[in-house]
Amino acid sequence: MKKILLALLITLILFNCKKRGEDIDPIDLETHPATYSNKIVLNEPRIMEDSVRISWSVLDTANFVSYNLLRRDDAGESLTVIKQFYKKDETAVTDYDVPYSPTVQYQVIGNLSSGKSVASNVITYSRNAIQSLKIAPFDIIYSDNLLYFFEKNGKISIYNTNGVLNKTIATEATIGYCDFGIYNGKKELYVPRNDGWVFVYDAISLEKITQVSTGLTNSCVVYYNNNLYVSTSAWTNRPIKVVSRASGNLISETGDFDITRFKRIPNSSLELIEISINIGPVDQDYYKFTADGRFVSHSDDRYHGDYPLDHKIFEFFPDGSKYITSSTGAIYNKDMTYLASLPRGNLFFTTFSINQSENLIYAGCQTKNIKVYTADNFNEVKTIRTKAYPYKIFDTGNQLLCLSSTKAVTCNYCSSPVANLVIEKISK
Repeated sequence: MKKILLALLITLILFNCKKRGEDIDPIDLETHPATYSNKIVLNEPRIMEDSVRISWSVLDTANFVSYNLLRRDDAGESLTVIKQFYKKDETAVTDYDVPYSPTVQYQVIGNLSSGKSVASNVITYSRNAIQSLKIAPFDIIYSDNLLYFFEKNGKISIYNTNGVLNKTIATEATIGYCDFGIYNGKKELYVPRNDGWVFVYDAISLEKITQVSTGLTNSCVVYYNNNLYVSTSAWTNRPIKVVSRASGNLISETGDFDITRFKRIPNSSLELIEISINIGPVDQDYYKFTADGRFVSHSDDRYHGDYPLDHKIFEFFPDGSKYITSSTGAIYNKDMTYLASLPRGNLFFTTFSINQSENLIYAGCQTKNIKVYTADNFNEVKTIRTKAYPYKIFDTGNQLLCLSSTKAVTCNYCSSPVANLVIEKISK
């Protein structure tokens, strides 16, 4: 009996102690920050949806001048200052612009009047659900539910839309704008190179099939009806070369400027619109060929710099009647007459996707936005928020596939995104 009473007494004592412990609130290190004279302790981040609350201890010294808050994302090489504080007791801030990255790191530096500084510990905010692609492409093509990434150093990578790498190769050359084609019932990838060749690969396995020579540096290729249309470095000697895919024989040649980018006008056989790469002001040209690759006619740019052009931001309307280009959204008819520009205010665009069946233009911005416009009269319809900065947009039918950079591309003629890419799947 005594043992039973003793056990009950011990249980009551333990329960009472636990109850009292639960009544004690933990110290809030943000509202009651610790104070040190010779160090800074950065607390664990507080996650608030898409923002992060950062707080740290007070650096209590007469030599205090300021705090620097530093941040680095998954693509960053070093921590960079994102905000400064000049009050000793100002030790908390919300980061509303957290990079859309798998990991983000923070650190606080205390600056002293002596010129010395006090560095805090580094904390890490991890989001494993975000997958960052370690690439910096100059072009991306979406084809048969696969994403093809092309880098100037010659690397070509195939990913599925979930960010899983299927295949990658190193071509060991500087490559240009590529194209796909069906030859003898097989899908091929055509890759122009700086060493005088166009390499032909199996589009799925990236196994090399053959190579075709132009003998010149090549910047762009278009495949049509068993022929390769190649932009070369032969400025004074007809830089566009039409070469047989089968024999490698030269069929015809023409051209105005060397080292350009051109695209086939949809539903044509065959017409090209060309935009210069190295010429200023940027120029455009129109070319017409017979279906078997014989040159027919050429029309020169009537404006020569009056309206914006950019070979990197260049998309046709699916019916081939118009095309849109440049960070200002300049729209031209297929005969190269300027039609209009999208209303944008102070925004600049990075990419376009046109869905004529829905009568919509999707325009990626240098901000974390996609602007949507009507495709017939260019009225703004709505804004779609993105997690990162749109670099390429592809309309897959029921959703948008947005290849976004984790850092803003703030210049209007950048050749590559400035950081790693993430894949965003966005409902329309």
